[in-house]
Amino acid sequence: MTSRSSSQSTATSTPDLTGMKIAHRAMLDDTRRFAEILGRIGAGEPCDDRRRRAIGDYLTQLCASIHHHHTIEDEIVWPILTASAGAAVDVRELQDDHTELKALLAVLGTHVGGFARARSGDTRAAGNLAETLRQTHELLAEHIADEEKVVFPIVDRYVSVTDWDRVEKAARTGGKMSFEAPRMFRHADACELAKMRKEAGPIIRAVLGLLIRSYDKREAIIVGQAR
Repeated sequence: MTSRSSSQSTATSTPDLTGMKIAHRAMLDDTRRFAEILGRIGAGEPCDDRRRRAIGDYLTQLCASIHHHHTIEDEIVWPILTASAGAAVDVRELQDDHTELKALLAVLGTHVGGFARARSGDTRAAGNLAETLRQTHELLAEHIADEEKVVFPIVDRYVSVTDWDRVEKAARTGGKMSFEAPRMFRHADACELAKMRKEAGPIIRAVLGLLIRSYDKREAIIVGQAR
C-alpha cells in the first residue's frame, strides 16, 4: 500500500469521503426508521403479506450491506490507515465494535426471518425485530460517531487519493448496486446529489432512474402507503 509522502500531505487533493458519509447516514436512518415501523406493526398496525415480504427483503439486504461495509473497513481501510499513519491511529476499539456488531447482525437476521415467516396478526415477531433494530441502531450510532471522529481526520491528513480509491472500488464491486445505488441517492443531501449526478454519465443516470423508481415503489409498500 502506498503511504502519502510529505509533499502529498500538503497537497490540496485529499480523499473524497462522500460515499462513506452517505453510507453511514443510510445505515443509521434505516435502522432507526425500521425500528419505528416494526414497533408500530408490533403494536397492531396492519401488515399484509406483500408488506411483510417487502420489509423482510429490504432488511435482509440491509444486513448484507452493513456486513459488506464493515468487511471493507476490516480488510482494506484499517490496514491502509495503519500503513499510512502508523502510531497516529489506533483502530482496536473500532475493530471490537465490529465484532459486537457482527454478533448483533446475526441476531437481527434471525429475527428478520422470524418476522418474514410469521402469520398475519402475529405481533410478537414484529416486536422482537423492532427491539433488535433499536439495539443495532444504538450500537451503530455510537460506532459511527467514534469512527468519523477518529478515522476521517486521519484519512484526510495521511491517506493518499490512490489508496482511498481502492476503498471506493471495493465498495462498488462488492455491494448489490440495485440496492445500494438508489439508497445512496435517497440519503444524499443536495450538494452530494449534484456531485453524483455530474459524475454519472447519461446511461448510468438512466439506469439509476429505473432503480430509483423501483426503490420508491417498494418504499410505498414498506411504509404501508401502496394500494
